[in-house]
Amino acid sequence: MFKDMAYYIFGHELDPFMQLFVFEPIVITIIAVIVAILTKRAWTMGLVIILLNIIDNAIDVNFLFGDQGIGTIVAQNISFFFSNFFSMFYEFVFSFLITSTAFMHKKFGVA
Repeated sequence: MFKDMAYYIFGHELDPFMQLFVFEPIVITIIAVIVAILTKRAWTMGLVIILLNIIDNAIDVNFLFGDQGIGTIVAQNISFFFSNFFSMFYEFVFSFLITSTAFMHKKFGVA
């Protein structure tokens, strides 16, 4: 999902490091902060980050390994999810740092 988004924005595939540690954390952090502003709850950011990574992994795995059977899809989906833990950590840190500022508490009422 985010690989396709980067391709449509930049016109070519990004380097895997740039994709995983720069582009995806920025996009997912922005989406998570918007959800936190709308719901006025900071814990919803964690759910959004995990759900977006699960959806992205499912799309990538289904595209790459869809012809190899359900066992391969399940195993690869789990391994892809765990391989994204480092980038998910940065997404959590960035989003919670942004929403823990006094500006976010005063202006948007994020608790």
